Amino acid sequence: MNIKLRKEIKKELEEEKDKCIGCRTCMKNCPMLEEYCSSPKELLLKIYEDQEIDPIIPFSCALCGYCTQVCPKEVNLNKLFLNLRMDIVKDNKRVPKQVNSRAVAFHQRSSFSKLLTTEIMGLKDNEKRRVFFPGCSLTAYSPQLVMSTYNYIKKKLPGTGIMLNCCGKPTYSMGDVKNFNKYYSSVQRRFDDSCVEEIIVACQNCHHTIGENSTNQKITSLWELINEVGIPEDKIGIGREIDVTFAIHDPCPTRKNIEIQNAVREITEKLDLNIKEMEYSKEKTLCCGSGGMLGVTNRELSVKQMNKRANQTNEKYILSYCQECVESMKHGGKKSVHLLDLIFNDEMYLKKIFHQGKHSTLKKWNNRYRAKLKILKNQR
Repeated sequence: MNIKLRKEIKKELEEEKDKCIGCRTCMKNCPMLEEYCSSPKELLLKIYEDQEIDPIIPFSCALCGYCTQVCPKEVNLNKLFLNLRMDIVKDNKRVPKQVNSRAVAFHQRSSFSKLLTTEIMGLKDNEKRRVFFPGCSLTAYSPQLVMSTYNYIKKKLPGTGIMLNCCGKPTYSMGDVKNFNKYYSSVQRRFDDSCVEEIIVACQNCHHTIGENSTNQKITSLWELINEVGIPEDKIGIGREIDVTFAIHDPCPTRKNIEIQNAVREITEKLDLNIKEMEYSKEKTLCCGSGGMLGVTNRELSVKQMNKRANQTNEKYILSYCQECVESMKHGGKKSVHLLDLIFNDEMYLKKIFHQGKHSTLKKWNNRYRAKLKILKNQR
């Protein structure tokens, strides 16, 4: 069932419609446009004339921003579709039934529960009050990797604390601003109550979300930090022992963060890894298929994009620095690995298996609980 447009969104829709010249430059690598139109100009015109929209359209946007990046007129479909999501949720007081949102709601309730979160732990008065914020996906993959990373940060920057929590990006991406504000305010309160000055983030979505919302704190990418302080001495040049070439996939939230992209590549040079750039990389990188919660809002499109992105390289191995992207590349049929694996996961070097295995959903939730227990034990 289509949903009527509110007058507040019509003006923005009209502006983007008028900017679009119908050149179709954005369509080649967009996960969703070809499914719903022959050109974005046509799609926006139809929505504008009908004054209503099928909610599956904005909820099928990966919110990756590729369209605006390549558009000669900077038509911002990413912003428009996100605002349409927000408008629909606000008007209906919930995510529409046509969109499968139960998994997201469950994830967010659980991610902010006491069972899976911690207060800021291990923070000590020092030159700067820093906190490591590893994020949900990395913690769900490997509690040990989180702790190894944290312990290395503490070694280089004594007094750094750690906090297990979620940034709330899934709720925000679904257009549920009210609940996002509720969730994020609890995170911000912890930062402010502990007088945190700097937040070190491993997740690229966290980097973007926290950077947008925690204006009182400095947000530091883990990759820039590791590049600055150096990788562990025993890992310098270790890539020479790996008879693998890794194609490198940049997460779409880093598209405008050239400093992060460069730091990652400098780290791979210090490791002496064999790296091959993908055709679409850095500022032209493409969504892995998980952006905008596409995996739950339109699973068919998500899987299609995962397969497409993973197979835009002939290499069997894909390296990324976002755990969600690593998961997507695995779904796309490639052997995929996180950059932190190659820095701190000694088991990979012992077994000479340089890619991640499969983890069930239950295993991921259990890992997050185990990570909490490890942090609590680490502070005793």
